[in-house]
Amino acid sequence: MQNYLRLVLKTDKNPGAAYKLDPDRSYFGPAKAFPENVVVEADETFASEQPQSETSVIVDNVPDARSVQIRIKYNIVQVPAAGSYMPRIADDRVGYFPDILLNYSSDKVTERQLRYILRWNIARHPMIYYIGNTVPVEYREPIRQALLTWNDAFAKIGFPNTVQVRDQPDDSGWDEDDIRYNVVHWLTQSNSGGYAEAGSVFDPRTGEIIKTSIVIDADLLNTFHLSGTDFAAPARTPLRGFAAEQAEYGAGAHASMAFGAWALSSMGSSPPGQAPPGYLDDFLRYVVLHESGHNWGLQHNFIASQAYSAAQLQSKAFTTQNGLSTSVMAYIPPNIWPKGTPNGAYWQTALGPYDYYAIHWGYATVPDAKTPELEIPTLRQWSSKWSDPTYRFASDEDVDWATGHAIDPRVSQWQLTGDNLSWCEAQMRIGRTLIDGLERRFSVPGETHDPQRIAFAYALRPYVICSGIASHYIGGEYLSRAHVGDPGAALPLVGVPRTESQRAFRILDTSLLDEQAWQLQPELLRSMVYTEWEIGQAPWQYNPPDRHDMPVATIIERLQEATLAYMFQPILLQRLDDASMKYKRGATMSLSDLFVWTYQAVYGDLRNGGVAKAAEIRRNLQQWYVRKLAQMILAPAAGTPYDAQSLSRANLVLLQDEVARAQHAKGLDTLTSAHLASLTAVAHQALSAQRMLAQRR
Repeated sequence: MQNYLRLVLKTDKNPGAAYKLDPDRSYFGPAKAFPENVVVEADETFASEQPQSETSVIVDNVPDARSVQIRIKYNIVQVPAAGSYMPRIADDRVGYFPDILLNYSSDKVTERQLRYILRWNIARHPMIYYIGNTVPVEYREPIRQALLTWNDAFAKIGFPNTVQVRDQPDDSGWDEDDIRYNVVHWLTQSNSGGYAEAGSVFDPRTGEIIKTSIVIDADLLNTFHLSGTDFAAPARTPLRGFAAEQAEYGAGAHASMAFGAWALSSMGSSPPGQAPPGYLDDFLRYVVLHESGHNWGLQHNFIASQAYSAAQLQSKAFTTQNGLSTSVMAYIPPNIWPKGTPNGAYWQTALGPYDYYAIHWGYATVPDAKTPELEIPTLRQWSSKWSDPTYRFASDEDVDWATGHAIDPRVSQWQLTGDNLSWCEAQMRIGRTLIDGLERRFSVPGETHDPQRIAFAYALRPYVICSGIASHYIGGEYLSRAHVGDPGAALPLVGVPRTESQRAFRILDTSLLDEQAWQLQPELLRSMVYTEWEIGQAPWQYNPPDRHDMPVATIIERLQEATLAYMFQPILLQRLDDASMKYKRGATMSLSDLFVWTYQAVYGDLRNGGVAKAAEIRRNLQQWYVRKLAQMILAPAAGTPYDAQSLSRANLVLLQDEVARAQHAKGLDTLTSAHLASLTAVAHQALSAQRMLAQRR
């Protein structure tokens, strides 16, 4: 824990802020002994290493040195007997969590890392799940069905009934901390937001999974539960720990589920805010299928949703048999289409073909192979199918868009079909239908205005998701994991055609950047408020937003800014600049295209006189972008190409000229005149600034 605090607080750079265990305020608590593990609870206090005089805060003449109190459960596990399990060596084309060791047995290896996959020892025992007593009775059957679904995959490789599900026994000696029991837990806590998480304990010597668990938060199935994260600008955060990724999955799954319920309400399929029959049960089955897939060692697969067409997903027969995606390990939204379009199953409740393939690869017996190394030729042959869309795999590192590391726009979360841009257009039409029907559909006599506010927040979800999906086509390239000689293998990188990038940008322009996309009725904006209560003392008693009204302008502006900031980060600018070295002119999007398209999207109304009618959202976008251009000249972020700085200067010169012409138009009001003057002032300051120039390093 001390090392964990060191990493979180980054105390290597600030040693004075470090913490150490305080033995006078740390002690052991209850302990439990089981046949294969011992659980010891400890209350530990970590105190600041700085002298008290430097860190103390004086309150009522009493010094209060900084300290952190943490309750920790130590689980000491007996490892399986040697020889009872043979490890399997991982392959980057199939998605299993790795158990990474260092291999010094040979000096003729390309890397020292030896990667075993994490997996359950099905040859020794089945995986028996216990549904805890805290799980509501009405949800136990969907959970049971989801867990047992994995038997379909194991039966195909000769291991039927590998999964068994039991209710928690009525036995005072039974304890969920006993490592022999794999338990599904139901959690209730205030303001949790709704999430689900899988857990595993494995033998670090071999990768053998010893124990599994699934935690489901009660808010996951609440279509009315709402937090700021459900409609805030997209969080393009760097990769984090597995637990944090799982919490993000739960929040996204909950928001997707709630969006679907409210969207179906707007189309008349159910009462306001309520889900159609079977919708929540099937959603829970999908969530448990996904989490239990982690229990088998499977990683996320974020390219799995690309294999099916819109026509296939609109077929009830196809989706019931094949699911909505080739794998339950994708982050899959509800399968909902605009009113009047056929609709398949709402949720994935069946294993996809990739899931059968991955279970076969990880668990099928390799004949006559007595060591992990002897399995490799057969495993390589099995994993050579990556170029077939049915069996493709791409995981968390492939959706690390925040740092610009991710590159393939086919790899996405919360989207469906092999044409995710068309899918996005359909989803945003649904969101707009939901918005347009708020006053008519969700104004119920005698009720509060909360349903309008909640429905509007969820209606924004497809705009948040799809602004990210479309922006990934900017500077994107299709990435292949196929190895040399695999059937159908392409080069590792293939450029996204310029026409596709242009199509994606057009979607961003019309649905996000264009002022016409956010023309809302004033009566609606005045209706979306929360129910006021007496102030409470804790968040679970009273936790209101900052404003009484829905801050629509602020939400949209943050989404616009986050999307543009992503496209103009240095690593994307570098990739666009480098494209001229890898592809023929005009075959892929260029750096010049980005600046030309964005300038026209943001400042096109200067030429046609529309700026005189611009509203708050439009003006703020223009102010943000002129400052972004100025920043790339005056204080470019590390790694910004010189070509991007040159194009920024050219855009500012053009902006000055067009603002000068726009200022001579008749009928400009005071605010518009001030806005134009501010734009030209920022541009002039950037173009005329005098400063020392350093060479880029």
